[in-house]
Amino acid sequence: MRLSVIVCVYNAKVEQLDKCLGSICTSTLEDYEVLVVDDGSDTDYGEIVEKYHPVYVKTSNRGQLAARTYGLMLAKGEYVAFVDSDDTVTFNYHAPMVDEAVNGGCDIVINDWAFKTGSAMAYCKEDSTINSNIELENDEILKQFALYQGRQHSYFVLWNKIFKRELLLKAKAEIEKTDVIMKKQTYSEDMLITFFAFKNAKKLKNIHTGYYFYHVHDSQSIVADTSEKIAHQVDAVTKNFSIMESSIGENKYASEILSNINEWKGMMSRTHYSYAKAQGDKGLCDYIKQSYGVEKLVPPTLKDSQSYIASGLLGDDFEGIDTIFRWICKKGQDVSVNYDKSDEYVAKSIGYLAQKKGIKITYSKDAQLIMPKRKNSLKNKLFHNKLVCKVGMALFPKGSGIRKALKNKL
Repeated sequence: MRLSVIVCVYNAKVEQLDKCLGSICTSTLEDYEVLVVDDGSDTDYGEIVEKYHPVYVKTSNRGQLAARTYGLMLAKGEYVAFVDSDDTVTFNYHAPMVDEAVNGGCDIVINDWAFKTGSAMAYCKEDSTINSNIELENDEILKQFALYQGRQHSYFVLWNKIFKRELLLKAKAEIEKTDVIMKKQTYSEDMLITFFAFKNAKKLKNIHTGYYFYHVHDSQSIVADTSEKIAHQVDAVTKNFSIMESSIGENKYASEILSNINEWKGMMSRTHYSYAKAQGDKGLCDYIKQSYGVEKLVPPTLKDSQSYIASGLLGDDFEGIDTIFRWICKKGQDVSVNYDKSDEYVAKSIGYLAQKKGIKITYSKDAQLIMPKRKNSLKNKLFHNKLVCKVGMALFPKGSGIRKALKNKL
């Protein structure tokens, strides 16, 4: 089997898991399995399991890291991908990654991703995994992992990548040698897995064929809205930094990697300081200072969020476009379609279907089958304009609704 897609779920809404599994199971993937690891949810997912027939296992609640590693042990694929239960992927996301891994001898393949809020889908223009072509080998791979000092999370998350399974098994074994507690780990659990995977990988490459949509909502575990959650995050991430610093090994870029990890720690101390200030918790501020080993706590800088300020809107009808592609695939015949020739996603998907499925899609202005054009509202265009964001952040006071909306691009 080529690919195992692991979906860990804990009390996600039924409709979210439905959309997640639907996006995976109706894609261009072949020779794959989907494993749903239910980490002790109270929710009943019986209908979804019946609908998509994934491998479904339910465990006691042990946390995200434990659920992911359990899924890894069950996986049969040569390669492994992770998808969060409240996220979705485009029609042509994982299959080209598998092709690149197999044909190019890659241990890790990265693909494009975007944030999805209640009103928009947007990618980070300054994210290097999206705006550049990357091909790395051996020691260069771990160097790249730390290069942006945590300011581009596309490197240390799991969900925009596929990994050779044996690479993840090595990562699991190395994590188990440390004293990190896998139970109840719900923050930065991606970081250690990807660190060890990058450390041991021989070849990494990125491609640009589709999007992983990371859905942003208030109920996520990363939302630090209490002193207890902030302290938990500080404990988890500082433990991870300590393990990473002691596990670099004989990488020829070790000193540069250590320096970048140290800068990364500084950035995270500023982030958690801003959370603690919002809670008005002076004791927590002292704890953050001590945990990160910094002399003075300072607020986040513009550089800390620079990679997320400039965003590109993707439009609002990927679902409609992918529905037509699924129909064409199911029919399995050449077809004439009226589509937007400037849409790169559509063009790449058409090329892939021709190459891998032997389905020829030709453009015709008069075709009865019309691919929807993706559009963006004026509000979204304004809120995702870099100049508007900077001016708005300067003009409106902290805590105001408009400033918050501009910051979160909602």
